[in-house]
Amino acid sequence: MRAGRILAATIGAAALGLGTTIVVAAPASAASCTAKADETVVIRATKSTGATGLAQLNKGQSAPADCTMYYATTSYEKCGIVSKRWVKVTRSGVTGYVVGTCVTITQN
Repeated sequence: MRAGRILAATIGAAALGLGTTIVVAAPASAASCTAKADETVVIRATKSTGATGLAQLNKGQSAPADCTMYYATTSYEKCGIVSKRWVKVTRSGVTGYVVGTCVTITQN
């Protein structure tokens, strides 16, 4: 991505010197992802195992998810893995975070 920015800046600078107009395309819409629970997980209000539980995603169930991984300041151990990674999901109108080690994320 850094190379793309450098190339764009170089082309832009060259075009300005030539009096050329540059048209920049809008970024593509964000990709959508799905989280499938490898084990039953609690959807929490914040990125903490001590946060309020809002809903539950049972083993084998799927929910729409952000394709971005979120990281908390403290670690947890779930599904046999120590991590700080969380996934933002929405289930039945409830949006919150699930531990990232117990879900499989696929891009739609």
